[in-house]
Amino acid sequence: MKKSHLKTGLSKSKKEYSLYKLITSRNIGALTEKEQDRLAESKVAVIGCGGIGGIAIDLLARTGIGELTIADGDVFEISNLNRQIFSSYSCIGKNKAKIIEKRLKDINPSIKVNAYDRFVDSEESANRIVKGMDLVVDGLDNVLSRIYVSRAAKDNQIPYVFGAAEKTRGYSTIFLPKEQSYESLFVLPSNGKKIDSKMKERLQKTGGCFSILGITANLIGSIEAMQSVNYLTGKPFISAPNFIHVSLTDSIPFRVAKI
Repeated sequence: MKKSHLKTGLSKSKKEYSLYKLITSRNIGALTEKEQDRLAESKVAVIGCGGIGGIAIDLLARTGIGELTIADGDVFEISNLNRQIFSSYSCIGKNKAKIIEKRLKDINPSIKVNAYDRFVDSEESANRIVKGMDLVVDGLDNVLSRIYVSRAAKDNQIPYVFGAAEKTRGYSTIFLPKEQSYESLFVLPSNGKKIDSKMKERLQKTGGCFSILGITANLIGSIEAMQSVNYLTGKPFISAPNFIHVSLTDSIPFRVAKI
């Protein structure tokens, strides 16, 4: 486990800060006042607003992250209803990021939300979204987008909170900018190379639709949110090459180990 070292100061107006303190009052005890103030000044980007990303966004907003940047070009579909916390029948066909932006203001009116209704489809688009953030959280479901986001995070010296899940299994870790990268650890063919059209085609063949329980997706997203809070408040967290492994049908459902 490692500890982070962030410096922060409050910038909310007096009215906003009073509301913020009321909303987050039940956090105190689990967090100190100083730790809560750190979260109030933190800027976190969550890329992908589906099963894992959605619950991470929800919990980070409720825990008191001061500024959330969210991005997803997808719309809600009926098949999302089994696991995506912000999905509802009335939202079918509507952009996820824009729906969530409105919901977040109902959850925590003091929060600043930047919503991008587009996919991360290049290193340049990833850079534009993550620049200036304290932390980048992965809510993605494909390797190519993860490469773009993880590279942008590393280039901007921002920790990348990774999470993935399928069926009843999942895992999560934090990739620190000065340590082993996502591509290196998973021995991806793109590691150290430019993403040209041939490489893009090769990477797009990996991943795709798969079965997953909502319980699994929401648990991994919750772990990502807690890892984020731990990093931002200077508490111990798990970083690569170690992972938090979850296997909900095993006799030992949780463990920390290398991938």
